Amino acid sequence: MDDLNGTALYAGILGIMAVALALNIAFRRMETKTAIGGEDDILVKRSRAFGNLVEHTPLMLILLMLMEYKGSEFFVHLFGIGFILCRGSHAYGIIARNGLGPDNIPRAVGAVGSWSLMILASLMCIF
Repeated sequence: MDDLNGTALYAGILGIMAVALALNIAFRRMETKTAIGGEDDILVKRSRAFGNLVEHTPLMLILLMLMEYKGSEFFVHLFGIGFILCRGSHAYGIIARNGLGPDNIPRAVGAVGSWSLMILASLMCIF
């Protein structure tokens, strides 16, 4: 496949998600008048939701690009949609809920789902 339209679509959506989460941090910084760092739990949660997204997204986009290049367009869309849903669930779990694992289902589903998709995409690139 010569074009990477699927990967470009998910890169764009994930980019918008990153900016939305970054703005969420900026608004909280303005509310609390916190320039750098801070002890505010809400600010820390928002920062981690953003950080987790930008930590996982580059690798997934590279994997999607390679899958699409190899001709796996259907799986690019399946994994791209799944990854966006998982990252959204994870961010919601971090920002709006407390706890880990069974105490925070959206966060757990988002994390495990994202990792699972990344492993499956990695295996598709290998084989």
